[in-house]
Amino acid sequence: MRKRAVSVEEVKQRISGLKGSSLKISVNKGRKRVLKYDGEIAELYPAVFTLKITSDKHVDLLSFSYSDVICGDIKLTLA
Repeated sequence: MRKRAVSVEEVKQRISGLKGSSLKISVNKGRKRVLKYDGEIAELYPAVFTLKITSDKHVDLLSFSYSDVICGDIKLTLA
């Protein structure tokens, strides 16, 4: 079955609704490499959003575009 087309504006609204929540983040880096993180959405910008990744001792900041979510390269789920 074919996936429903999602616009960038819909993705922006969904991600803005998740801001401040604890998330499980899955990033597909290609060639069967999938990285998994725990974190939250730090900031929202017109073209990108930033994720605050909380590890044991490190706090990293990663940025992704909304089109990465549309393509399925990034999956965000509530923890």
